Amino acid sequence: MLWYFDRPGFERHQRLRAAFSDPLHCAPERVLHGFVTGSSSGLGRAAVTRLRELGHHVTGCARRAAAPDICLDLADWRAVAETVERLDVLDFVALNAGGMPSAFATNAEGIELQFASQVFGHFLLVHNLVRSGRLRPGGRIIWMSSGGMYLARLHLRHLKRNPRYDKVTTYANVKRAQVVLNEAMAGMPLFADFGCYGMHPGWAETPGVRDAIPTFHRLTTSLLRNAEQGADTLVWLAARKEDLAPPLESGAFYFDRERTRTHLTPLTWESRGVREGLIQALREHLAPYLL
Repeated sequence: MLWYFDRPGFERHQRLRAAFSDPLHCAPERVLHGFVTGSSSGLGRAAVTRLRELGHHVTGCARRAAAPDICLDLADWRAVAETVERLDVLDFVALNAGGMPSAFATNAEGIELQFASQVFGHFLLVHNLVRSGRLRPGGRIIWMSSGGMYLARLHLRHLKRNPRYDKVTTYANVKRAQVVLNEAMAGMPLFADFGCYGMHPGWAETPGVRDAIPTFHRLTTSLLRNAEQGADTLVWLAARKEDLAPPLESGAFYFDRERTRTHLTPLTWESRGVREGLIQALREHLAPYLL
């Protein structure tokens, strides 16, 4: 399966998979309003650019954003809650922001930064969008995970302290948490009228990959997908017409416009207790900011 993650894999899927015939290139039936986190570079910027080319109205956010996008650090939960109050009603939200801090650090509430932004901050964003009515019923929530999560079994041991912090293994655990959370959200009454979808982009050429894992980048650079190819499934999940078959399934995980499995081996299966512990941690630590 891993050998499909490269650029030749994308090109092969583009030729062979029926989902690539979905008419995204046509004029949209209606203009969608969307919000994409982590839009300043890489996959986020590619997704925003493509969705705007398709005729949709998309706002992006990043820690260092230029107009017309929003400056937002998702590890700053107060800022996330305040940003929700400024947004118009949306049709989709793409939770794309990533990053791998080199050293262990926490946000103001004491949660490790990767978890604080990519899991806690994203959940706070969509929770409050739904509770405030700023994500329309039928709207789509899209989690940009990573193929690296296939190597991780979810654990919550290092939310507040990690004397052996490693940015790459932490990132894989965070991306696994996103997949678990996406599945859990699909079963929550709060998200019953919404579509919750996870995905991963394959191996893509982005500033994050180049800067955070330079050895991997150097060894695979000739095979990496470009940012547009990596963002393709995000764009497809956001803009795909609702009446196409087969329908998208809330809680499912997608790769190259097709549903795929979330585990390659039973060794990465998480226990029910860990899954419940993740939800409990979210509700406990985010309580002051949840609507």
